[in-house]
Amino acid sequence: MTVGSLMNATPVTVPLAETFAGAYRLMTSQRLSSIPVVDTRGVYQGMFDFQDVWELLLPRAALLGMESLTNLAFLSEAVNKLHDKLEQAGSRPIREFLDATAPPVHPDTPIKEVILLFHQYNVSLPVVERGTNRLVGMISPWEVLDALQ
Repeated sequence: MTVGSLMNATPVTVPLAETFAGAYRLMTSQRLSSIPVVDTRGVYQGMFDFQDVWELLLPRAALLGMESLTNLAFLSEAVNKLHDKLEQAGSRPIREFLDATAPPVHPDTPIKEVILLFHQYNVSLPVVERGTNRLVGMISPWEVLDALQ
């Protein structure tokens, strides 16, 4: 069994020319945890995901890997201030937020390899054409789990 037999071949995507606000609206309206970003030729550029939103909203101290910082109650940021942070980021280009941590896979990638990547990165994975890096789909843990039932 390979990725090509299970992937979603028509994923929702965001164009590289999009802004943070546009990608955020699409993500929330479609209830997606991540969206692949592609250029005008459909070439995969990276992912926009919840991590990008959380990093925008959290204080720097929480992002520095301070394991001892487990309680943010000392912060007085009200919901309206968090909303303001989102508003301020709205016009920034989406390319500033791209995450390329999880590697793309290919239609011929074996499912066993994808399961290992799911375990390592805990995200859905972009599926790209070999050589061109053109996005041809997405594979999520749900497709794999459904196939294994």
